[in-house]
Amino acid sequence: MKALKFSFIILFVLCTSSIIGQNKKESYLSTAINYISDAVFMGRKDSIAAPYLYPTIAYNHKSGFYGKGSFSYLTQPDESRIDLYLFTAGFDFKKNKLSGDFSVTKYFFNNDSYNVISEVTADISASLSYDFKILNLTVNTSNYLSNNENSDFFLSSEISHDFLTSNNKFQISPTAGIYLGSQNFYEEYYINSRIRDRKNNYSENTSETITEVVIEKSESFNLMAIEVSLPMWYSEDSFTVSFLPALVFPQNEATILNEETLVKEELDNVFYWMVGISYKFQ
Repeated sequence: MKALKFSFIILFVLCTSSIIGQNKKESYLSTAINYISDAVFMGRKDSIAAPYLYPTIAYNHKSGFYGKGSFSYLTQPDESRIDLYLFTAGFDFKKNKLSGDFSVTKYFFNNDSYNVISEVTADISASLSYDFKILNLTVNTSNYLSNNENSDFFLSSEISHDFLTSNNKFQISPTAGIYLGSQNFYEEYYINSRIRDRKNNYSENTSETITEVVIEKSESFNLMAIEVSLPMWYSEDSFTVSFLPALVFPQNEATILNEETLVKEELDNVFYWMVGISYKFQ
Protein backbone atom coordinates (compact mmCIF):
# COMPACT_ATOMS: atom_id res chain seq x y z
CA MET A 1 0.00 0.00 0.00
CA LYS A 2 2.82 2.42 0.83
CA ALA A 3 4.27 1.86 -2.65
CA LEU A 4 0.89 2.69 -4.16
CA LYS A 5 0.74 5.90 -2.12
CA PHE A 6 3.55 7.37 -4.18
CA SER A 7 2.76 5.76 -7.55
CA PHE A 8 0.49 8.56 -8.76
CA ILE A 9 2.99 11.21 -7.69
CA ILE A 10 5.89 9.41 -9.35
CA LEU A 11 3.83 8.97 -12.53
CA PHE A 12 3.10 12.68 -12.51
CA VAL A 13 6.78 13.60 -12.17
CA LEU A 14 7.76 11.26 -15.02
CA CYS A 15 4.97 12.67 -17.17
CA THR A 16 5.90 16.30 -16.58
CA SER A 17 9.68 15.92 -16.73
CA SER A 18 9.50 15.97 -20.53
CA ILE A 19 7.51 19.20 -20.43
CA ILE A 20 9.96 21.24 -18.34
CA GLY A 21 11.20 24.16 -20.35
CA GLN A 22 8.13 24.30 -22.59
CA ASN A 23 6.32 26.90 -20.44
CA LYS A 24 5.95 30.14 -22.40
CA LYS A 25 5.67 32.67 -19.60
CA GLU A 26 7.60 35.31 -17.69
CA SER A 27 8.91 35.20 -14.14
CA TYR A 28 6.91 37.23 -11.65
CA LEU A 29 6.37 38.03 -7.97
CA SER A 30 2.88 38.11 -6.46
CA THR A 31 1.25 38.86 -3.14
CA ALA A 32 -2.20 38.03 -1.84
CA ILE A 33 -4.34 38.30 1.25
CA ASN A 34 -7.23 35.90 1.81
CA TYR A 35 -9.84 35.13 4.41
CA ILE A 36 -11.52 31.77 5.04
CA SER A 37 -14.56 31.47 7.31
CA ASP A 38 -13.56 28.08 8.77
CA ALA A 39 -10.78 25.50 8.44
CA VAL A 40 -12.46 22.51 6.77
CA PHE A 41 -10.48 19.51 5.53
CA MET A 42 -12.02 16.45 3.88
CA GLY A 43 -15.35 17.38 5.47
CA ARG A 44 -13.79 17.46 8.95
CA LYS A 45 -13.54 20.49 11.24
CA ASP A 46 -13.29 21.38 14.91
CA SER A 47 -16.49 22.12 16.83
CA ILE A 48 -15.14 25.67 17.26
CA ALA A 49 -14.84 27.64 14.03
CA ALA A 50 -11.29 28.42 12.88
CA PRO A 51 -11.49 31.51 10.62
CA TYR A 52 -8.15 32.57 9.17
CA LEU A 53 -6.73 35.70 7.59
CA TYR A 54 -3.67 34.67 5.62
CA PRO A 55 -1.27 36.80 3.56
CA THR A 56 0.91 35.04 0.97
CA ILE A 57 3.96 35.99 -1.06
CA ALA A 58 5.04 33.89 -4.04
CA TYR A 59 7.69 33.87 -6.74
CA ASN A 60 7.04 32.04 -10.01
CA HIS A 61 9.99 31.45 -12.33
CA LYS A 62 9.36 31.29 -16.07
CA SER A 63 10.60 27.68 -16.08
CA GLY A 64 7.56 26.67 -14.02
CA PHE A 65 9.30 26.34 -10.66
CA TYR A 66 7.87 28.40 -7.82
CA GLY A 67 8.11 29.02 -4.10
CA LYS A 68 5.73 30.68 -1.67
CA GLY A 69 5.25 31.32 2.01
CA SER A 70 2.35 32.39 4.18
CA PHE A 71 1.05 32.54 7.70
CA SER A 72 -2.50 32.06 8.97
CA TYR A 73 -3.81 34.43 11.61
CA LEU A 74 -6.66 32.97 13.66
CA THR A 75 -9.35 35.64 14.02
CA GLN A 76 -11.65 33.74 16.39
CA PRO A 77 -12.45 35.92 19.47
CA ASP A 78 -10.24 35.05 22.48
CA GLU A 79 -8.04 32.91 20.23
CA SER A 80 -6.33 35.62 18.16
CA ARG A 81 -2.85 34.44 17.18
CA ILE A 82 -0.69 33.29 14.30
CA ASP A 83 -1.78 29.67 14.11
CA LEU A 84 0.26 28.39 11.18
CA TYR A 85 3.29 29.12 9.04
CA LEU A 86 3.71 27.18 5.81
CA PHE A 87 6.23 27.12 2.99
CA THR A 88 5.79 25.52 -0.42
CA ALA A 89 8.13 24.71 -3.29
CA GLY A 90 6.81 23.29 -6.53
CA PHE A 91 6.59 23.14 -10.30
CA ASP A 92 3.61 23.87 -12.52
CA PHE A 93 3.05 23.77 -16.26
CA LYS A 94 0.46 24.35 -18.96
CA LYS A 95 0.71 22.68 -22.35
CA ASN A 96 -2.22 23.28 -24.68
CA LYS A 97 -5.25 22.00 -22.74
CA LEU A 98 -3.24 20.04 -20.16
CA SER A 99 -1.96 21.65 -16.97
CA GLY A 100 -0.40 20.26 -13.84
CA ASP A 101 1.33 20.97 -10.57
CA PHE A 102 3.73 19.19 -8.21
CA SER A 103 4.57 20.62 -4.79
CA VAL A 104 6.03 19.95 -1.35
CA THR A 105 4.70 21.92 1.64
CA LYS A 106 6.04 22.21 5.19
CA TYR A 107 3.67 23.12 8.05
CA PHE A 108 4.49 24.79 11.38
CA PHE A 109 1.41 24.85 13.63
CA ASN A 110 1.04 26.69 16.92
CA ASN A 111 1.04 24.25 19.85
CA ASP A 112 -2.43 25.49 20.83
CA SER A 113 -3.90 25.05 17.37
CA TYR A 114 -7.22 23.22 17.13
CA ASN A 115 -7.10 23.06 13.34
CA VAL A 116 -8.19 19.59 12.25
CA ILE A 117 -4.83 19.06 10.46
CA SER A 118 -2.73 20.54 13.28
CA GLU A 119 -0.75 17.28 13.61
CA VAL A 120 0.31 17.37 9.95
CA THR A 121 3.95 18.33 9.36
CA ALA A 122 4.30 18.15 5.56
CA ASP A 123 2.60 17.08 2.36
CA ILE A 124 3.63 16.02 -1.13
CA SER A 125 0.97 16.77 -3.73
CA ALA A 126 0.40 16.52 -7.46
CA SER A 127 -2.46 17.43 -9.78
CA LEU A 128 -3.35 17.15 -13.45
CA SER A 129 -6.12 19.05 -15.25
CA TYR A 130 -7.48 18.78 -18.77
CA ASP A 131 -9.83 21.19 -20.53
CA PHE A 132 -12.42 19.25 -22.55
CA LYS A 133 -14.20 22.52 -23.55
CA ILE A 134 -17.52 21.29 -22.17
CA LEU A 135 -15.93 20.66 -18.78
CA ASN A 136 -12.60 20.61 -16.99
CA LEU A 137 -11.42 17.43 -15.28
CA THR A 138 -8.89 17.61 -12.44
CA VAL A 139 -7.27 14.75 -10.53
CA ASN A 140 -5.33 15.45 -7.33
CA THR A 141 -3.21 13.12 -5.24
CA SER A 142 -1.29 13.84 -2.05
CA ASN A 143 0.52 12.22 0.84
CA TYR A 144 0.27 13.93 4.24
CA LEU A 145 2.87 13.24 6.93
CA SER A 146 2.01 13.63 10.63
CA ASN A 147 3.87 14.03 13.91
CA ASN A 148 3.42 10.35 14.77
CA GLU A 149 5.16 9.34 11.51
CA ASN A 150 1.92 7.94 10.10
CA SER A 151 0.87 9.19 6.70
CA ASP A 152 -2.41 9.65 4.87
CA PHE A 153 -2.96 9.20 1.16
CA PHE A 154 -5.64 11.30 -0.51
CA LEU A 155 -7.11 11.15 -3.99
CA SER A 156 -9.70 13.53 -5.37
CA SER A 157 -11.39 14.28 -8.65
CA GLU A 158 -13.18 17.47 -9.66
CA ILE A 159 -15.23 18.53 -12.65
CA SER A 160 -15.99 22.15 -13.48
CA HIS A 161 -17.18 24.40 -16.27
CA ASP A 162 -15.87 27.90 -16.94
CA PHE A 163 -18.10 30.85 -17.80
CA LEU A 164 -16.18 33.96 -18.91
CA THR A 165 -17.26 37.42 -19.95
CA SER A 166 -16.36 38.60 -23.44
CA ASN A 167 -13.45 40.67 -22.13
CA ASN A 168 -12.14 37.69 -20.07
CA LYS A 169 -12.09 39.79 -16.90
CA PHE A 170 -14.74 37.87 -14.96
CA GLN A 171 -14.93 34.10 -14.59
CA ILE A 172 -17.24 31.80 -12.67
CA SER A 173 -16.62 28.04 -12.51
CA PRO A 174 -19.26 25.77 -10.90
CA THR A 175 -17.34 22.80 -9.46
CA ALA A 176 -18.17 19.40 -7.97
CA GLY A 177 -15.63 17.05 -6.41
CA ILE A 178 -15.22 13.76 -4.57
CA TYR A 179 -12.48 13.26 -1.97
CA LEU A 180 -11.07 9.94 -0.79
CA GLY A 181 -8.43 9.13 1.81
CA SER A 182 -7.48 7.72 5.21
CA GLN A 183 -7.96 9.26 8.65
CA ASN A 184 -4.70 8.89 10.58
CA PHE A 185 -4.46 12.70 10.69
CA TYR A 186 -7.92 12.85 12.27
CA GLU A 187 -7.07 10.30 14.94
CA GLU A 188 -3.98 12.30 15.93
CA TYR A 189 -5.98 15.52 15.97
CA TYR A 190 -8.64 13.93 18.16
CA ILE A 191 -6.09 12.51 20.63
CA ASN A 192 -4.15 15.75 20.96
CA SER A 193 -7.23 17.96 21.24
CA ARG A 194 -8.43 15.70 24.05
CA ILE A 195 -5.08 15.96 25.86
CA ARG A 196 -5.09 19.73 25.41
CA ASP A 197 -8.61 20.00 26.84
CA ARG A 198 -7.63 17.91 29.85
CA LYS A 199 -4.63 20.14 30.54
CA ASN A 200 -6.83 23.23 30.38
CA ASN A 201 -9.51 21.78 32.67
CA TYR A 202 -7.26 20.43 35.42
CA SER A 203 -4.64 22.22 37.48
CA GLU A 204 -1.04 21.08 37.59
CA ASN A 205 -1.65 19.47 40.99
CA THR A 206 -4.51 17.35 39.74
CA SER A 207 -3.72 13.80 38.71
CA GLU A 208 -5.72 12.80 35.65
CA THR A 209 -5.21 9.75 33.47
CA ILE A 210 -5.46 10.33 29.74
CA THR A 211 -7.22 7.29 28.32
CA GLU A 212 -6.40 6.00 24.88
CA VAL A 213 -8.54 7.20 22.01
CA VAL A 214 -8.58 5.21 18.77
CA ILE A 215 -10.42 5.75 15.51
CA GLU A 216 -11.29 2.35 14.10
CA LYS A 217 -9.71 1.59 10.73
CA SER A 218 -8.18 5.07 10.53
CA GLU A 219 -5.74 3.73 7.95
CA SER A 220 -8.54 2.55 5.63
CA PHE A 221 -8.97 4.31 2.29
CA ASN A 222 -12.56 5.52 1.94
CA LEU A 223 -14.75 8.21 0.44
CA MET A 224 -14.45 11.13 2.87
CA ALA A 225 -16.37 14.02 1.35
CA ILE A 226 -18.36 15.35 -1.58
CA GLU A 227 -18.10 19.08 -2.24
CA VAL A 228 -19.84 21.56 -4.52
CA SER A 229 -18.50 25.09 -4.90
CA LEU A 230 -18.85 28.21 -7.02
CA PRO A 231 -15.42 29.88 -7.36
CA MET A 232 -15.32 33.22 -9.17
CA TRP A 233 -12.65 35.75 -10.13
CA TYR A 234 -12.49 39.30 -11.41
CA SER A 235 -9.19 40.57 -12.87
CA GLU A 236 -8.25 44.14 -13.69
CA ASP A 237 -4.67 44.81 -14.80
CA SER A 238 -2.48 43.20 -12.10
CA PHE A 239 -5.24 42.83 -9.50
CA THR A 240 -7.47 39.78 -9.04
CA VAL A 241 -10.38 39.57 -6.62
CA SER A 242 -11.74 36.10 -5.84
CA PHE A 243 -14.67 34.61 -3.94
CA LEU A 244 -15.51 30.97 -3.28
CA PRO A 245 -18.60 29.65 -1.46
CA ALA A 246 -18.57 25.88 -0.84
CA LEU A 247 -20.85 23.22 0.62
CA VAL A 248 -19.30 19.98 1.90
CA PHE A 249 -21.08 16.67 2.55
CA PRO A 250 -18.89 14.52 4.87
CA GLN A 251 -18.88 10.76 4.28
CA ASN A 252 -17.85 7.71 6.34
CA GLU A 253 -18.00 9.21 9.81
CA ALA A 254 -15.37 7.85 12.18
CA THR A 255 -16.08 5.20 14.82
CA ILE A 256 -14.21 6.31 17.94
CA LEU A 257 -13.10 3.95 20.72
CA ASN A 258 -13.16 6.14 23.83
CA GLU A 259 -12.70 4.63 27.31
CA GLU A 260 -13.83 1.21 26.04
CA THR A 261 -16.94 2.75 24.50
CA LEU A 262 -17.59 2.80 20.77
CA VAL A 263 -19.06 6.08 19.56
CA LYS A 264 -20.21 6.71 15.99
CA GLU A 265 -19.31 10.28 15.11
CA GLU A 266 -22.01 12.47 13.64
CA LEU A 267 -20.76 14.96 11.06
CA ASP A 268 -22.97 17.73 9.73
CA ASN A 269 -22.84 19.21 6.27
CA VAL A 270 -20.55 22.25 6.26
CA PHE A 271 -20.81 25.57 4.46
CA TYR A 272 -17.75 27.79 4.29
CA TRP A 273 -16.45 30.58 2.09
CA MET A 274 -13.23 32.28 1.05
CA VAL A 275 -12.52 35.75 -0.28
CA GLY A 276 -9.24 37.29 -1.36
CA ILE A 277 -7.34 39.84 -3.40
CA SER A 278 -3.98 39.37 -5.12
CA TYR A 279 -1.50 41.56 -6.98
CA LYS A 280 0.96 40.40 -9.63
CA PHE A 281 4.19 42.37 -10.09
CA GLN A 282 5.16 42.29 -13.78
